[in-house]
Amino acid sequence: MKQKPYIIANWKMNLDRLGIERFFSNFSPDEEVFTKLKVVICPSFPLLEFARSQAKEKIAIGAQNFFWEAQGAFTGEVSARQLASMGIKYAILGHSDRRRIFNEDDELINKKIQLALQFKINPIICLGETFEEKEAGLTKKVIKEKVATCLRDVQPFDVKYIIISYEPIWAISTNPRNIDDVADTPEEAQVMHKFIRKIIAELYNDSVAASLPIIYGGSVNPDNAGGFAKMDDIDGVLVGGASKEGPSFGKIIISFLANK
Repeated sequence: MKQKPYIIANWKMNLDRLGIERFFSNFSPDEEVFTKLKVVICPSFPLLEFARSQAKEKIAIGAQNFFWEAQGAFTGEVSARQLASMGIKYAILGHSDRRRIFNEDDELINKKIQLALQFKINPIICLGETFEEKEAGLTKKVIKEKVATCLRDVQPFDVKYIIISYEPIWAISTNPRNIDDVADTPEEAQVMHKFIRKIIAELYNDSVAASLPIIYGGSVNPDNAGGFAKMDDIDGVLVGGASKEGPSFGKIIISFLANK
């Protein structure tokens, strides 16, 4: 059985306290929304508690990352253990920003996934191909390898805590090639989501694959969210730039619900 769709906001290194106050003053979805989907908002580390104090009870607050060890002499880092002690239940892992700027690879992300599961944090695993890989016809090969490596040693009973976000790197708003308006089409994204589900079925079984939320992250906005919602294998969206303003994020939720 499929879970409720996820609408996840990744604020990246944006929004201070004033910005968060402004966001929530302009973002107040009807209670009915939460009966139909799950909303997760991921602010920067120092503002996790403040964001939670401003959010409705049914809005989950998640982290954007954490370190690959549970504790130790790692100045400036934040651990899954610390996040769990705060009641954080979601964390984005393997975002293209982390891969591109901080050279994180799938082996490292696998370590983080293991820690997330250990501390009862739902990992939101981001993976996708670069423009060069896409142009070379390597997309499916790259994605299959990433899924297999990221989920290595993850047991079938733990997969239900995982969310996969297909995030074609060339399609995100901060893509290194600086191309505007390059979001994947819903139909193209559906092909890849169905392919990822097939990989999960091969690694585990059809039941595990059917229940795993696979969401799309790549320049999602109020204008295209509904198109992604119509696709059978797209179980939500991970929203970057368009999630920073309450009205914009609210429109994405409304559009997704109206078309799912």
